[in-house]
Amino acid sequence: MIWKVGNVKSEEYVDFLRDLLSLDEAVRTEASNRVQDFVNLLSGTQARVVGDLIAMLAPREESRVALEALLHALSDLDGCGKLEGVDLSPLGEIPESMIHVEHRVYMDAFAELIAETSNGTSE
Repeated sequence: MIWKVGNVKSEEYVDFLRDLLSLDEAVRTEASNRVQDFVNLLSGTQARVVGDLIAMLAPREESRVALEALLHALSDLDGCGKLEGVDLSPLGEIPESMIHVEHRVYMDAFAELIAETSNGTSE
């Protein structure tokens, strides 16, 4: 998929959101991996929606690979300053048994933001 320079086209953005919600693990993983390709094109609202959706999906993700891709996508958003206003508190619901070594660096990096949004101090 080719992304428009400037803002992401609405149709492509909605298709991307659908891919994040796919029942197919490979589609979900690939969609999460695409965030790095267009993160700078997302408006603030688009980035918040993506961030909130990913944070809500992560605790319910059963695939170790797809979970890593979701967490990496949040990291990409964070690296571009696009996590402002995103509620990361759902990440605190990820079962400890699902957090493996490849997820730990992300969870540690987000620990403060998870705590802030869980306490309602970030908005």
